[in-house]
Amino acid sequence: MTTTTIFSDATIKGFQKGHRKSSMFSQNVYQVEVNGEDGDYLTFEIMADSCAEATATAEQLAMDSMVDIMYINVTIMG
Repeated sequence: MTTTTIFSDATIKGFQKGHRKSSMFSQNVYQVEVNGEDGDYLTFEIMADSCAEATATAEQLAMDSMVDIMYINVTIMG
């Protein structure tokens, strides 16, 4: 789960105004390591809703790089 918080302060005509905005994202960050048959090694950080979605995205990125996948290692980062 990732949280982004934005703070801002402003002084307008002698009055101080504060603003706080928080956003929650349902997606997690996954570190995906792709090992190819020819010794190729790719590492990606992917935001996805599930491990399966992160794996599918990494497979597509590896195919775009013309890497023949031997195995994929997926680790959740947050």
